[in-house]
Amino acid sequence: MSPRSPRFASGIAGFLLMLAAGAHAGCSRELLVPVSAMGLMVTVQQDRVGGAFVELLNDVGRQAGCTFRFQPVPRARQEMLFLARRSDLLLPAQRTELRDPFGQHVALLQVRPTLVALRPLPQAVTTAASLIAEGSLRVAVLRGVDNGPAYRELQSQLKQRDRLVVEADVVGVVRALRDGLADAALMNPVILQGQLMQAEQAELRTLARQLSARPLAELDWQPSGIYLALEPLGGADRQLLAQALGSTGARQRLWRLLRERYPGPLLEAGYRPIPDGAAH
Repeated sequence: MSPRSPRFASGIAGFLLMLAAGAHAGCSRELLVPVSAMGLMVTVQQDRVGGAFVELLNDVGRQAGCTFRFQPVPRARQEMLFLARRSDLLLPAQRTELRDPFGQHVALLQVRPTLVALRPLPQAVTTAASLIAEGSLRVAVLRGVDNGPAYRELQSQLKQRDRLVVEADVVGVVRALRDGLADAALMNPVILQGQLMQAEQAELRTLARQLSARPLAELDWQPSGIYLALEPLGGADRQLLAQALGSTGARQRLWRLLRERYPGPLLEAGYRPIPDGAAH
């Protein structure tokens, strides 16, 4: 849907009106949101937190009467805190069976991991099976990321063949690709694009233009967005945020924020708006 279309504009207007109507309700307390740097979706610079997801949440918070305390942590610890019921929100987060017992998922868009590389990949690699058959390709992944059963199975197959490179953060993945320790990464392409676009070194910023994405047939589109914890987040606070974040306008607002940040085709390779009727 085009950001200039009447439907898009009406969705944004409805989103703002809905938030204004709930502005006097407010959350019962400050909400704890551990965050980890993830491209331009979530940025962390000397403990200053930003990015598209953070901007959307702050927009919602200002209008709905909620405040958030963002706590920068490594990605694996962010996940651990949510599963230990020690945080109120998890973002950005794909919906998984492991997380569902601990929170209510609010879908904001759809996401898929792809192979991401700085150098050309063999044309024959278009499925998980063909990737496994291409015996020389080493693949980097982020520790603590779960993209569903097919992703986990592919990780397991690569690990058995000593072709899996596990990195703690996106900087490690960039280093592995640049230095030839891995031939490709298995992740959302804009995560790497955003990391390279923010790099201080001109050499690394140049690499952002060399990235290419290759979808694998088994790794389909899945809902992604924000988890609202069942504990310690209170029921009234969760309902307020679910209503605000679950609106069509909120989803359109996030897509516009992402389009503003990510030039070129990589955004559409790894993200897409939720199709009509598929929001829940």
